[in-house]
Amino acid sequence: MANLNQKRPIEEDSSSDSSGEEEDDSQDEEMGEEEQLGENDREIQVEFAGQSPIAEDFHGIKSLLHQLFLKAHINLSGLTELIIQQNYIGSILQQCVDNDDSDGEEDGNAEDEVFGVTSVINLSHHKDVECVKEVKQYLLEKTQKKLVGLFNNPSNQIGLLFNERFINIPPQVSVPLLENLCKEIVEAKEAGKPFDFTHFILISKLHESTRKDPESKKKKAKGSDILWVNAEEEPISEIGEVLGEYSVRSESDSAVSGTWDEDDEQFDPKRRIVLITAAQLPDMLTKIKEFLQ
Repeated sequence: MANLNQKRPIEEDSSSDSSGEEEDDSQDEEMGEEEQLGENDREIQVEFAGQSPIAEDFHGIKSLLHQLFLKAHINLSGLTELIIQQNYIGSILQQCVDNDDSDGEEDGNAEDEVFGVTSVINLSHHKDVECVKEVKQYLLEKTQKKLVGLFNNPSNQIGLLFNERFINIPPQVSVPLLENLCKEIVEAKEAGKPFDFTHFILISKLHESTRKDPESKKKKAKGSDILWVNAEEEPISEIGEVLGEYSVRSESDSAVSGTWDEDDEQFDPKRRIVLITAAQLPDMLTKIKEFLQ
């Protein structure tokens, strides 16, 4: 798969061993500019690549699934194993490390770390697998059983989309990963494998403002009171059918970290369940590309 050049914010050590008044003055000026930007706004160039999932990626994938499902009664180990078993479908996101500039074990760990996962599991084909039963029960509960008819219709083949990554990675990285996933689904279907989907379900992570003043009501009407953890999922929500939305505040969501001042706007961490048809998949990709331009 093609490499993906992306930027992500990092925290850097602001200490310096330099000497000399002129150099100190220059550094003070630079530090002043950095303080205005904020420590977490500085960026470095990082190169990512999509890879097929393998057994060594188990813990990284499971960790990403946990940030989606949190404390839900779902066997995430089982889901992770399904994703790895069908390694001809989907990708994990890993950092490209230049072997010429490698720095021992630390660079090796960075190269092996899973920064994202994009995949799909056929809930209909794996209906007898225990972890899939748990996922379907979870979806039924969170949508007030709106999916009963869809699940009970034997002609339906329903895929659960996974689009998870570290929060600091820009949404543009999702485009080639989703494009590749769609291509792999077509190839698997042509090969006679169980990926001839009729519908897809996506669980999106978002944060909604808890303010109740008139200004916040105006924002809510426009949809601007919502922060999307994965920005590319906003247009998916617009073209699909929203079946459920619920708070996960009690489950200690850590998708947006940091300290909050008393006067800061507070946000409620939520999940939104969206249903799209297989026929909408090409339009979904087009809308994402347009949205991220």
